Amino acid sequence: MSYGKNHVTFRPEALDDVRGQTNTQQERYREIWDGVHSELLGLIERGEVDASLGGVLEERDQEFRRQSNRFDDEVESAKRAGEGVKNAGLEGGHLMRRAASGSH
Repeated sequence: MSYGKNHVTFRPEALDDVRGQTNTQQERYREIWDGVHSELLGLIERGEVDASLGGVLEERDQEFRRQSNRFDDEVESAKRAGEGVKNAGLEGGHLMRRAASGSH
């Protein structure tokens, strides 16, 4: 939002930027975990790490998936709320322009 001499401008692009950054971060933390998980599985398969860690690794993987899915659901809810704010701002701006121009 910016304030001019005689008007207020609602800029929904900022909300879109936040959404884009969040999507990128979600993709990135999955990539990181998938890489770590893959490397650890490789160590186990090559016998470089005790095979008993395989069960622990699978537990950690399941926990990561549960938590990341919960986080994703929360982010999705925040995105929907952001869309509501964006739409309300755009609609409010439209109504203010109509009122200012004398249109009903």
